[in-house]
Amino acid sequence: MNRAKEVTEKLIASNWTITFMESCTSGLLASLLTDTEGASAIFKGSVVTYSNEAKEAAGVSPYVIEEYGVYSPQCAQEMAAAVQEAYCADIAVAITGTTGNVDPSNADSVQGEAYYCIIIGGDIYEYSIKADVRGMTRREIKEYYAKEVYEKLAELLSAK
Repeated sequence: MNRAKEVTEKLIASNWTITFMESCTSGLLASLLTDTEGASAIFKGSVVTYSNEAKEAAGVSPYVIEEYGVYSPQCAQEMAAAVQEAYCADIAVAITGTTGNVDPSNADSVQGEAYYCIIIGGDIYEYSIKADVRGMTRREIKEYYAKEVYEKLAELLSAK
């Protein structure tokens, strides 16, 4: 059983709802969740905010982007809080980072670096990924990030 399926089944059994705001994974986290039958009972929706403008439109403060950058723990936390509020979900997950190349629009991008935040109820958990992604395709990098997020989400849910 893969971790996404395990997480989805745990959420269904617990009747906990979840939502995502994704940047560098481009909706892969949400897609993996919905691979399990019954996910519609707990999946509130998702937002893919690939650009800075999309993040702001979805509720991320322009101040956070300007002060800390879009590739920061602060931005990931703001993303998670905004999507949790927008969808009234028990759990919110947000991820922002760089995949295969350095982002010319954002000076703070580092190849293979991502930040994610998981909010469960009012508890906030922040994490970073720093991986050597040389030689990996963009898809492989997104899958790597998604695996990391689902591993941590499974760990947090097992403690609940």
